[in-house]
Amino acid sequence: MYVTSVDKVREREMDVEGARGVKVKYLLHEGVGAKRLQLRLFTIDVDGYTPLEKHKHEHEVFILRGKALVQGGDTEVVVKEGSIIFIPSWEKHQFKNVGEGKLQFLCTKETVS
Repeated sequence: MYVTSVDKVREREMDVEGARGVKVKYLLHEGVGAKRLQLRLFTIDVDGYTPLEKHKHEHEVFILRGKALVQGGDTEVVVKEGSIIFIPSWEKHQFKNVGEGKLQFLCTKETVS
């Protein structure tokens, strides 16, 4: 078993082309024994956004605070605290903070192909 506090996990700037104002904490990952899934905490500044991307792994997302414009495929929807989002494999997606404060969400990522 692995137990820690979110406050003890290092926050990293997402240094990827197409992203602005995004920080991430890798809460659970292979380094602590999680072999199949990563659990990540994203924080996006006002007017920030993740890259518009698609990839093999799916995402399960839970919005903790803030307001986001989420693009999934050809659809855009505004979500807020308490929203749950599923993004299937190979679907183009992006999160944009459209609120007045920080956007924060939990997101899983499959690590096994």
